Amino acid sequence: MKSGLTPLFSDADIDRWFDKFQERAEERIFKLLSAAGEKFVEVARKSGNYTDRTGNLRSSVGYIIAMDGETVSENFEKSGKGNDGDTGISKARQLAEDISLAYQGSYVLIGVAGMEYAVHVEAKGKDVATTGYIQCQEYLRKALIRVFEKI
Repeated sequence: MKSGLTPLFSDADIDRWFDKFQERAEERIFKLLSAAGEKFVEVARKSGNYTDRTGNLRSSVGYIIAMDGETVSENFEKSGKGNDGDTGISKARQLAEDISLAYQGSYVLIGVAGMEYAVHVEAKGKDVATTGYIQCQEYLRKALIRVFEKI
């Protein structure tokens, strides 16, 4: 004997609902990572307390958002200081793309100061990317708390 309950939906309906839920979740994750990346570059580019003679160091501060090693969004731009900047952008983009290859199966936000001497400038007490990183991390922490409070 059959049960007295008749479903008002099919298995295909359930699959479509889960697909839609996943799409919406991915959209929100992407927006969250984009905002965090913008926070990183805004703070790091402005707070850098160093002399950027060529423009390469400040131009090498940027980020990518990647999915399965493929860049889906980025922010790299010339600083407007010095006489170059293109080298900084090129090196930063390459570094971020190389790092992204290690992350598969989900979105990843990668913020970089791509010139190889950035670490030496930071070691001398100058702020190339540290404050940007800290504020980006704080932004993500607060945003995730807000998201999980709604669940």
